Amino acid sequence: RKDQRYSAMLSQIERQHLMYKSGLVSGSRAELPEGSFRSMVVYGLGGSAMAGRMLESLAEILSDFPVHVSDGSRLPKWVGRDDLLVIVSYSGETAECILALEESTSRSLKAVVVASGGKLLYRSAELGVPSVTVERGLTPRMAVPEMFGVLAALYHRVSGNAAISPQSISEAADRLPTYFSTISPESKIEDNTALKCAGLASRSFLVAIGWAHTAVAGLRLRNQLAENAKRVSLSLRVPEDLHNAIEGLHTIPGQSAVLLRSRLETKDVSAQMEALKGTVGPSLEVSFSGGAVFELLSAVMWADMVSLYASYLLNVDPVELKAIPKIRESVTSTIRGAR
Repeated sequence: RKDQRYSAMLSQIERQHLMYKSGLVSGSRAELPEGSFRSMVVYGLGGSAMAGRMLESLAEILSDFPVHVSDGSRLPKWVGRDDLLVIVSYSGETAECILALEESTSRSLKAVVVASGGKLLYRSAELGVPSVTVERGLTPRMAVPEMFGVLAALYHRVSGNAAISPQSISEAADRLPTYFSTISPESKIEDNTALKCAGLASRSFLVAIGWAHTAVAGLRLRNQLAENAKRVSLSLRVPEDLHNAIEGLHTIPGQSAVLLRSRLETKDVSAQMEALKGTVGPSLEVSFSGGAVFELLSAVMWADMVSLYASYLLNVDPVELKAIPKIRESVTSTIRGAR
């Protein structure tokens, strides 16, 4: 907490419960296009897409109203006026999201924009597209809880699903401070699974293996380790990746695994998780419980703490990025030139 390189991000993780709630309020009050919808499509990249994937994973197991996350260079051709399109870019400067907004207008799609500012909000106002403004000044990838809150509230409004609602998300968020105390820097080292996993990640090639919503947390861990700890890792999803990727895992030298377990696992998933213990290298098993929503929120918080601990152990700045800004500037310049 005393090192400023890490304290700001630690503070943002610690107050995730408040960020979820803030997003829920904003999403509940937001203007929506008129009409009924057959699905919700979230377009975004990086952390913005992660917020959508969190919602998508919950919808898969809790709802019959579909969510699709699009992170390609263009909107899917099948998206139509019966779908609610939500374009998410924390910075509001993501070139692909600005292009998606223009494309959605040309195709007369029904869209909502979520951003903290930037050209995306400015252009949405010009085009008369509804928008939701989230808190400014955050490290973009740490704004995921608020953006997820917005998406969850919008989803509830168009789907009517009670399992994914401001109430269910808020109740789960209220439990996060207690969970944080078990993985915080003040917790007992021998009981802190986030710190244990960070140790594995800092000295070996980490493979995160999960199912459904815990697989999304595994993806979050992979992304956060890359950006915060500058450490490459791999995330696998049960059952799909046990039909292909698992076969080549032994070729990775010095690898270790973390199994992200859920109390909601079906018997076949549990059997596969148990079988993995004798297949992968040295492993850590981390279990999440308390219902799908809380399992997801706590697993994402856990993943964020793992990456922060790993950045500390490796003595790297968790905020500073080098490769990504260069690539993004190149993309933006190319698109600007094409216009």
